[in-house]
Amino acid sequence: MEPTIHTIERRERRGRALPAFVILFAVGFIAATWLGLFSFLGTNAAFGTLQDLEDHYICNAGDLALDFPDLSRLSEVYTSDGVLLGKLNERNSQPTPLDEIPEEVLQVVLAAEDSGFYSHEGIDFKAILRAVVEDVKGGSRQGGSTITQQVVKSVFLSNEQTLERKVCEAVIAAELERRYTKDEILEFYVNSVFYGANAYGLTAAAQEYFGKTLDQLTIAETAAMVTPIRNPSLYDLRDRPQTVLRARNAVIDNMANKGFITEEVAEIEKRRELAPIPHEEFEQLAPQVIIAAREELLNDAKFGLGETFEERKLAVFGCPAADADCEGGGGLTIHLTLDFALQTEANRILREWFPPGWDGPTGAIASVDNATGAIRVIASGLDFGDDFDAGQRDYDLATKGVRQPGSSFKPFTLVAALESGGKSGRQITLGSYWDMTSPQKIDCGFPCSPTGNIWTCENASRSGSGLRTLEQATYLSTNAVYCQVAFEVGPEKIVDVAHRMGIESPLDPVLSIALGTEEVSPLEMANAYSTLANYGERRTPYLIERIEDSDGNIIYEHVVEKTQVLDRALTAAVVSAMEKTVCCGTGTAANIGRPQAGKTGTAQESRDVWFMGYIPQITTAVWVGYPDALIPMVDFTVYNALEGRDQYIRRAFGGNIPAPIWKQFMLIATENLPIEDFPPEPDGTSAYRQVPKNDVPDVSDLTESEAKSAILKAGFNPSIVEVPSTEPLGKFLSQSPAAGTSMTQGQSVTVEYSSGVPPTAPLPSWVGITQGEVAGALAAFTESTGIVVTVQTQQQPTADPALIGRVVATSPGPGQVVANGQTVLVFIGVALESGDT
Repeated sequence: MEPTIHTIERRERRGRALPAFVILFAVGFIAATWLGLFSFLGTNAAFGTLQDLEDHYICNAGDLALDFPDLSRLSEVYTSDGVLLGKLNERNSQPTPLDEIPEEVLQVVLAAEDSGFYSHEGIDFKAILRAVVEDVKGGSRQGGSTITQQVVKSVFLSNEQTLERKVCEAVIAAELERRYTKDEILEFYVNSVFYGANAYGLTAAAQEYFGKTLDQLTIAETAAMVTPIRNPSLYDLRDRPQTVLRARNAVIDNMANKGFITEEVAEIEKRRELAPIPHEEFEQLAPQVIIAAREELLNDAKFGLGETFEERKLAVFGCPAADADCEGGGGLTIHLTLDFALQTEANRILREWFPPGWDGPTGAIASVDNATGAIRVIASGLDFGDDFDAGQRDYDLATKGVRQPGSSFKPFTLVAALESGGKSGRQITLGSYWDMTSPQKIDCGFPCSPTGNIWTCENASRSGSGLRTLEQATYLSTNAVYCQVAFEVGPEKIVDVAHRMGIESPLDPVLSIALGTEEVSPLEMANAYSTLANYGERRTPYLIERIEDSDGNIIYEHVVEKTQVLDRALTAAVVSAMEKTVCCGTGTAANIGRPQAGKTGTAQESRDVWFMGYIPQITTAVWVGYPDALIPMVDFTVYNALEGRDQYIRRAFGGNIPAPIWKQFMLIATENLPIEDFPPEPDGTSAYRQVPKNDVPDVSDLTESEAKSAILKAGFNPSIVEVPSTEPLGKFLSQSPAAGTSMTQGQSVTVEYSSGVPPTAPLPSWVGITQGEVAGALAAFTESTGIVVTVQTQQQPTADPALIGRVVATSPGPGQVVANGQTVLVFIGVALESGDT
């Protein structure tokens, strides 16, 4: 490496406590970012000492074991297909003592990450102030974390975004600076940080990217090598060289600004080409999976690693580096259920549809094994990390991204309805008929909407009328029907079913839960839908399959847990209805040509869209939306990777983005799976498809529109007929069948109302009948038409002997219209008198 003109002024400092007012000042700035500056000051003005602060936030740093993990003995994490994901805390490669690391290399790290490391007390106030100001102004996110704070976040705290964690971060950073020298902190940092491409520590990174030892590196190579620290995917030396070059040169410029190198050396180094060697060993990691495994191991005693958090931490990470008397710990081999090949494909698919750096939505995929509950895939369309500007998120969208599932939550309502029926006593089956008129206005009897007691519910099409069976409403996703079902069943029962099936998030028992307004994660939904695929038998989802100690002894192995939470026959009926979603409903774009079932989901204003689907072996959830806000997905173009073309999306639905993504993923997931059908339906399944009976409602006191609504709500098809009548317009005349008649739903009920116009009819021809037959003809006319006319007879001489005594003519004549109460003249033929011609 080139000679430099400035050396690091190291400070071998230990045992110096940071004043409480300094901590308060730092915490104030941190809290200002989260709560607003003035509200924080008003709340915390009473904290006069560090102890006050620690007591309030339950973060007593003095009692914490702030020991660095032993980097020489760490546990390995493997996927189900034998891929080494890495080390649990991502610090697994060749730690090098600080005094063996060239000073020029350290200068590059400091210039890139924390140039004031040897001068601040663990918290860089200027950096925090810049971050706060930018956040308040609404500008881009700014890095405010020192190297010490980065160590605290990665080792001693979770990624939970709470004020308490932020306060603890500052307090622990100060305590860390008291307990360790700057060199000790820096040594741990440079050896533990992730440099991308499965390289942990400077030595591993040098070998990974350039095949060199640290003393062989140029300044340009070192500057490029450290750029992935902030975002390994964005600053990928092999795949995104131009991005890395810009970042590398910025680091070199900063070195010159800080006096580590001259301007002349900086210009020379910036002109060097970026020439990383090909990767020779490891595939890219899935950091969110490693973090999920780490959280399980540290927070659950069931793995046999210790009863307390500290015991489990020692078992997983090994002895602290500063404890010379500690023996054992670490060296575990953790086998996960994750299928890395499928995980890689899921990540590839998501990034094809939603490429890094674009300003549209993203997605997540979660997949579980139905037989065991094993988690096979938890993939996110965004890289894991805290660099928001680079597109990272510090939580996993598949496991921690809770969003509204829309209509994909309807199956929980369906199960609850089939289990309990309606609270009004109405029998509910898949064959039951419902009013699909949109909008529906439901009187809750209590405040249930922003407008009061009336809940207005609309179909996605904003229209609809007539009848639809519950089965049809399921695979065609008819909101108007499901709103009525939710009201009949009650939201408390829907919540109960969802939790029994595998939803773990808290759910409010509100009517709109039927339309998916409560937030859940893709993994939860996959687990719950897997219960359907198993005909009501729930499996507990799990990620850790087996743990072995350093000698290969099995110290933990998962045992599959099965619990029958739903009736098998009922669930089989639900599955059969959901199969039609793919063949004949809203999810045809997910059809993979084998037995499958599923449900689309579209949250209000298309702010979240889902496709939930399962085959007998696998259940997969696909979510699409914006990661940080509820933004309607309208009028944009996405690359349809399944069809290899750009696709314009006028409005996103579960059927036009998540469904084809599900299909693309599942075609890969099922390549080596035999085609299986769902199990035979248990006895009693057909009962859930029967069309129930209901009583015909009495509509005699209702208007035409009211009668139509009442008949539809009873599950019958209304036939409203207006008939001529002397009664006032709209007057109820009759209904058939009669009120109270019990009959099978789906049949017609005819209701007659007066048109307000008297009845008329054409007068038949009576010419030729005898005078005695006139009365009978008149009676027949009245019976057939309901029209009553008055007949007056008059004699009419006729030259035709055959018409004597018979009707010669009428007035009005035959075919002419007569009305009720009208007089008809009937002319009876008589012989001509002598002299008549």
